[in-house]
Amino acid sequence: MHSAVLKAVPEDFVVSEAALPCPGSGDGGRYEYLRLRKRGFTTFEAIERVAAGFGVPRSAISAAGLKDEDGVTEQTISLDGTTTPQALAAFNESTQDGSRWVTVSPAGRGDRAVEIGELVGNVFALTLRDLGEDLVTRLRDERTIDLFFVNYYDTQRFGVPGGPKQTHLIGGALLAGDHDTALELVRASGSAEGEKALRHEGDGESFFAGLDQRIVSFYLCSHSSFTWNNRVAELVATTAGDQAVPTTKEGIDFLLPTSPGAVLALAGEQRSACYDKYRWTGEAMRHTVSRRRTVVQTEVTVTSAARDELFPGRWRAGLSFFLPSGCYATNAVAQLLLQVT
Repeated sequence: MHSAVLKAVPEDFVVSEAALPCPGSGDGGRYEYLRLRKRGFTTFEAIERVAAGFGVPRSAISAAGLKDEDGVTEQTISLDGTTTPQALAAFNESTQDGSRWVTVSPAGRGDRAVEIGELVGNVFALTLRDLGEDLVTRLRDERTIDLFFVNYYDTQRFGVPGGPKQTHLIGGALLAGDHDTALELVRASGSAEGEKALRHEGDGESFFAGLDQRIVSFYLCSHSSFTWNNRVAELVATTAGDQAVPTTKEGIDFLLPTSPGAVLALAGEQRSACYDKYRWTGEAMRHTVSRRRTVVQTEVTVTSAARDELFPGRWRAGLSFFLPSGCYATNAVAQLLLQVT
């Protein structure tokens, strides 16, 4: 397997959300749509900043999906209210926090909030670093690569960068009704919610009752994601045989096919698998079962190849591609490097 460094700096991982058009976007409507750009913040933290900056409750802000904190990301959010150019400028100036920042810009108005499920996918512009010249030559010669990859949830689904990967354990404890164990796991998570948990003086049940229930639904979905990964890994073990290698990243196990044929064998055996979804409706936590594709196809374009200024004597390459909602670019790149020989 070829090695590479991704996210050496946040600008190496640029994500732009592709969402359905905001309903009724224009000059009228109850909701204001804002284009949110951020660096170094989770989507939940950014929403909290926006709510505080414009003096509205967190529930007045909604987004179609979550974006990594260790990159530069852009997405559309809705605000139940109205801003002004002056307020937007003041907010953007106030949210510069060293290397971390959040900015918003107007994107129209409409009659309803942005909702989970309206996200079509994401466009990625990535820089892979610390590459050997042979790999860069191969990528540059290919120019475009038709990539099939197993649709695993990647490690950022299970915890913040640098922290333990255990959001699935938090979700599992909540599903079992063990709120105190879930609280202790949150306290050790290294996340913004972990800081709140460390200050909390009551029991676990009261902590989660007072937490933004969209975060609780994220924990529950993380447990579903871990379960789904394990189910798909069992399928890979059956269909790929010796054309798969076990890999552990930050304590999370994967079984990755080493050839396009092995990935297609999985697609031929089972194109999708059941997945438990949890969503906060504003009044109750809704549980549904849907299907998720086991294999995803995308076309990767090699946009650049040059000497790597951060890793002397090595090379870097730029990649761009689109992925449907719920797919992980880091997972796609890991399997691309396995398949490129």
